[in-house]
Amino acid sequence: MKYLAKLLEGGNVFKDKQGQPLTQRINQADVPATIAYIENILGIEFPPERWLGSTGRKPTSGDLDLAVDLNEVDKDQLAGALQKIVTSQNLDPREWVVKKGEVHFRTPIAGDPNKGYVQTDFMFFPDLDWGTFYYGGAEGSAFKGMNRNVLMSSIAKALGFKVGANGMFSRSTEELVQGGMDPNHVARVLLGPAFTKENLRNVESIYTALSNDPNKDAKLKDFREYLQREGLKEPQLSVSEDDVGFLGRLRDRIVNKGYVALVEAEEPGVGGRAKGIEHLEDYVFRKGTAGIQQALEIVAHATEAPKKTTTAKWDGKPAVIWGRKPSTGEFVLTDASGFEAKGYDGLATSPQMMAAIQRTRSGSRDELINLYAQLFPVLEATLPPNFRGYVKGDLLYMSTPPEIAGNYVFRPNTIEYKIPARSNLGQRIGNSDIGVAVHSMYSDVGDARQPLKGVTFNEVPGLMLERPATPSALAVEPAKVKQLKQLIRTDGAAISTLFNPAELRAHKITDLAKLCVDYINTKVGAPLNPATLLPEFGEWLQTKVTPSKFRNIVEYLESPTSNTPALAAAFTAFLLLHDLKMDILKQADLEHPGQEGWVMATPAGYAKAVNRFDPNAFAAQNRQRNNPV
Repeated sequence: MKYLAKLLEGGNVFKDKQGQPLTQRINQADVPATIAYIENILGIEFPPERWLGSTGRKPTSGDLDLAVDLNEVDKDQLAGALQKIVTSQNLDPREWVVKKGEVHFRTPIAGDPNKGYVQTDFMFFPDLDWGTFYYGGAEGSAFKGMNRNVLMSSIAKALGFKVGANGMFSRSTEELVQGGMDPNHVARVLLGPAFTKENLRNVESIYTALSNDPNKDAKLKDFREYLQREGLKEPQLSVSEDDVGFLGRLRDRIVNKGYVALVEAEEPGVGGRAKGIEHLEDYVFRKGTAGIQQALEIVAHATEAPKKTTTAKWDGKPAVIWGRKPSTGEFVLTDASGFEAKGYDGLATSPQMMAAIQRTRSGSRDELINLYAQLFPVLEATLPPNFRGYVKGDLLYMSTPPEIAGNYVFRPNTIEYKIPARSNLGQRIGNSDIGVAVHSMYSDVGDARQPLKGVTFNEVPGLMLERPATPSALAVEPAKVKQLKQLIRTDGAAISTLFNPAELRAHKITDLAKLCVDYINTKVGAPLNPATLLPEFGEWLQTKVTPSKFRNIVEYLESPTSNTPALAAAFTAFLLLHDLKMDILKQADLEHPGQEGWVMATPAGYAKAVNRFDPNAFAAQNRQRNNPV
C-alpha cells in the first residue's frame, strides 16, 4: 500500500537542509523527453507500458514512476550506474541517487537543468506484465489505481484469495497460485471464465463485469465498506440492466469468448471471434476504431523492441504438447485435441494411453501412434522433475533431413525449409535425429497460452529443440501511421457508430463486421486490389446473405445519417494496416527467410503478420491444400 500511496502523491525524497523539496512536478509534454534522457544515460528502454501511475497520462505528475525488469538489472546495479553518471559530473551521489524500496533519481527535466528537476522512481518487478498491470488501474476512470486494487482485493477475499503487488495468493496456504501473476488468469478467477485483464482495467470496468454476477454483493462487500470509510461514492453505471444483460450474453457467445493476450489466443471484437491470433489489418473489423488504435499500439511496440515482441512460428506438424501435471508432476504427452478434450481424458501419460486416444478418432492412426511412442521418452527427458505445466511445439522432423546442395531440406507441413548446413542451426540439425520447434506454454489445462518464458530444458542426445527466430530491427513508414491517426480523428466516431452492436441489432444485421472479415478471407491467395476491394464487397454480400438481410444492410448504409462513408473509412484503415504489416513482414523475412509468418506479442495485444494475398505464400498454399478447387 505504501507504494500505491507514493504513486498517487508524488515524490518527496530529495530535500534541502531546510526540508524544502529539490524536485518539482513535471508537465505531461516534458515526460517523453525526460524519459528519453534517462534511456540515453542508462541504456535501458522504458516504453510507455513501463510508465506507471500518472506518468505521461495526466497533465502533470509529482514524479516519474518507471518499471524495471529484475531479470534485466537489479537495484544495486541500477543505483551503481546512476552514481557513476553523477560522479562523472562532479556531483555528490548522495544528493542525487537514493536506494530505498526503489531507486530514486533526481532527474533534469527533458535533460535540461534549467527546466528544473523531477524525482524518478525506478520500481523493480520479477514479472513486468503483472507489475505494470497492478500499478495501473486509473486510466479512463474517475477512481485511482489504488481504488481498483482495493476492489480486486475485495473480490479475491470473497473467493479465498489475496491479490497484491506480487500476484494472487491462496489465503489458506499463503502460496502464489498457478497463473497468479498472469492478469488474464486472475481476471478469469475473480470475474469468470469469459473475462480478461481488460475487464480489470479500472473500477468501472470491473463493476460492468460484475453486473450479472449472482455473487456480486459478496464480492463487493469489503470494497463498499472501504468506499464508505473513504467518503467515496460507489460507481453508477449509465447502461440499463437490459443492455448489460445483452452485452454480457453477446460477449459470452461471440465477442469476448476466451480472449487472452497470449500466443494464438482468441481475440474479442465486434467482428466475431478470430481463430488463432488476429491478422493486424482485421483489427478494424474485429474492434472498430478501438481496433485501429490497438493495431497501431501493437506496431509501435513491435518496432520499438522487435527482439522482445516479434517471433516467427515454424510450420511444423503435428503439434505436440508435453509437460508435468501441476498437481502430481506426472508426465503428459498429447496433441492439441487431447489437451482441449471435453468428455474424456486427453492427457496421455503413456504411449499406450495415447494409442487408445488416437484409435477413437477416424482415419488411419498407426503412423501417429508410432510417432508419439517414439517421442514419449525423448520429450519426457527434456523436463526436470520439478517442472510443472506444459509446453507446446511443432514437430519438424523425425530423422535427420537430407543435405542437398549444402542445405538441410525438409517440409514438415506446407513450407519447405532449406537451412544452410554450415550455419549454427544447420549444425544442430545435422547432429539431431528429431527436431521440435517450441513456441509457447501453459500453466495448466484450461489456462491461457503464454509465450515461452523462463523454461530451461534438459539436453537430450539426438533431439533439437528450436525456439522462435526474432528480427533484430523493424520499422514502418511514418506517413502510413500518420494517415491512420488522422483517420481516427476524422472518421473514428463514425466507424464506432457503424459497428455499434446495439445499432446492428436494431437493424437485424448483427454480423456485419464479421461479414467484412469473411469477405476479406475470400481474397486470400489473390493480389489485393485497393480500387475494387470495397465495390466488390457489395457484390459478394448479394451472394452471401438472404435478400431480406441484404436490404437491411443497404438501408443501414444508406440511412439518413449515411454509414457508407464510415464503411469506406474502415476499409481504408484495413488497407493502411495491411501496408504496415507488410513493412514488418518483409523486413523480418529478409533477416530470417522462409518463415510461415510472424507473431507480434506486445503489451498492447497480439497480431500476426502473414502474407495473405500472395498466391505463392503460406496462407494461399494452406488454403488451397485445405479447400482445393
